[in-house]
Parts: sequence; structure tokens; C-alpha cells
Amino acid sequence: MKRVFYIIEFAFYYLFQLVRSNIYLAVLILSPRLNVKAGFIDVPLEIKSDLGLLLFSNLVSMTPGSLVTNIAHDKKTATVHVLYSSNKNEIKSDVQRMQNKIKRFMA
Repeated sequence: MKRVFYIIEFAFYYLFQLVRSNIYLAVLILSPRLNVKAGFIDVPLEIKSDLGLLLFSNLVSMTPGSLVTNIAHDKKTATVHVLYSSNKNEIKSDVQRMQNKIKRFMA
């Protein structure tokens, strides 16, 4: 029963993040000046299972403006391309939060 709750909680969390990033991307595209600071960020991974990493990389890549470009062979880091990379700590924190929510229902 707890697992079902975690899956539903994650679905709402992800939908909120998806809507938030779509609004941000729309504002970015419609603004007169394209204020993009694209870059690559290496984020630490806590998920080690292949299924968990597949889910994680697909969910990050489905979020507008971000894309997982590489997962290290030792599964300790992932390289994420983002459109706005000025606040790397916030991006790492968001990725960490997503990993924690995936781990909760994958366990």
C-alpha cells in the first residue's frame, strides 16, 4: 500500500515539475531576448539499478530544457544538459529530489 502511495505522490510531483518547466520554457521562448545559459552539469547518482536509471534519465529528458547526455560506467554520475545553468546547486538539488522519490517506490 505504501508503494502505491509513493507512486501516486511521484506522479503528482513529476506533473507539477513538468508544468513548471513548460511555463518557464514558454516564457523563455516568448521573451524578446533569448536569455539562455545552456551548459552541462555532472550530478551524483544514488540510483544504481538499470531500471531506476532508465526511469530517471527518461523523466529528466522529458522535462523541457533538460536532457541526460551520459551516465558514467560506474553509475556514480550523470551528465545533464540544461538550458539555464547559472544555479547549479538548485539543479543538483532538484535532480536529487527526483532520485529520492524514484528510490522510494522502486524499493
